[in-house]
Amino acid sequence: MQVNALNKLARLAVAPVVAGALLWGSVGVAAAEDSRPLVQIAAEEGVEDAPDTSAEAAAAGYGGSITRAEVLKRAKYWWDKKVPYNQKGSYWDINHGKKYRTDCSGFVSMAWKLTSSLTTYTLPNVSKPIAWNALKPGDIVLSTGHVKLFEKWANADKTVMWIYEEGSTATDMDHEKVSVSTLKNGGYKPRAYKKIK
Repeated sequence: MQVNALNKLARLAVAPVVAGALLWGSVGVAAAEDSRPLVQIAAEEGVEDAPDTSAEAAAAGYGGSITRAEVLKRAKYWWDKKVPYNQKGSYWDINHGKKYRTDCSGFVSMAWKLTSSLTTYTLPNVSKPIAWNALKPGDIVLSTGHVKLFEKWANADKTVMWIYEEGSTATDMDHEKVSVSTLKNGGYKPRAYKKIK
């Protein structure tokens, strides 16, 4: 009887180790398809949440057209609240109608009043490429793994801009000047939300 009890205890102790190995193995396979280290992949991007397709969301205008002034008002709300960067966190939009992930792409999703928090890999689905000198308030500059919201040009030559962003855990919400040359060197490209007016 004691031998059977010991065998049962041994099986219970080994089960979590085996499950962990299986889980790590599946993560390793997914990471093998991406050349970046697993830690870098996890650190760069939060998880996209499911779109809110409810009638209430549609009635509140989520996922619909939006003015440039409204985009900036929504962005400034998070800046004024000093919303901290956290890929696992979320925070209310200006009218407390919806929460969005508190990272760079969640911030842009909130500013654009989308139905869910997109990622830097899915923001292109709702935006279109534009020329650098065509950037207007509420547009974005997007790279692989990061996005910034364009507020306005900082000079007449259109070589320096003001941006809003959820930068990182070190900077949280940012509102700063950045040059076009710095952005180009960082692989950023300008884009506009398809439903912006």
